[in-house]
Amino acid sequence: MPMSTMIKQRRHRHFYSLVCCILLFSCPIEADKFPDTITLATQVWPPYQQQENDIQTGYSIDALKCVMNKMNQKFEVLFVPWGRAQNGVKSGVYDGFFAASQNKWRDQFAVLSNTFIEQQWRFYFNKDYPIPNDVNQWKQTTIFGARRHSNTYRWLNSNNFKKVRQFPSIESLIKLLSNKRIDAIMENSLLFEEAARHGEIPLTEFQIRDNMQYDLGIYFGKTFLNNYPQFLDTFNRHTESCRFSHTY
Repeated sequence: MPMSTMIKQRRHRHFYSLVCCILLFSCPIEADKFPDTITLATQVWPPYQQQENDIQTGYSIDALKCVMNKMNQKFEVLFVPWGRAQNGVKSGVYDGFFAASQNKWRDQFAVLSNTFIEQQWRFYFNKDYPIPNDVNQWKQTTIFGARRHSNTYRWLNSNNFKKVRQFPSIESLIKLLSNKRIDAIMENSLLFEEAARHGEIPLTEFQIRDNMQYDLGIYFGKTFLNNYPQFLDTFNRHTESCRFSHTY
């Protein structure tokens, strides 16, 4: 084979390899393209998230902003009733909802991110309630209150607490508990204590028992993730550096 022909073939092979390399390296860039702005729904839930005069603040807002800034991702937060936030993701109206802990119903239509927003669940009894020594007696006889559409309500039911009543807000629950209309609440400790402080009800009005740590994350809808399959992995890479932790 003439030398000139061999040189041409080598140049062609080199050019072909270079083109393949460029194409291969460009593929992940295309896969990582996300929408210009994503829409997340949430509820008013201080101290985790609240909105006043269009200013959004709170522990989970700060943690979420931290991750999105690292991703250079624009996002919009809408405050709506909690049931609407979750069902809106189920129907594809919103891309995700937060701050939320895992449950099986939510898992049907959304995927939970890494949990990076700390939450402690505690039992709060009215101060004069004779707390049974056996937890199984709590399940049979203690009258619990819980927020509508909350994971605490689902947890109480799935763990066979027999007397659980739903109410619209944490504020109404604390008033009922303080007035001995219900026996107990199982609730997020920061949420409960913030609402009690705001209502000027001292924690000495309650008997407190630890339950469990059940951290929170962001649920992204499966409809959204089907369209952007790399989004959740990218989001999760930044959660640890944006973790919210509170000393209880």
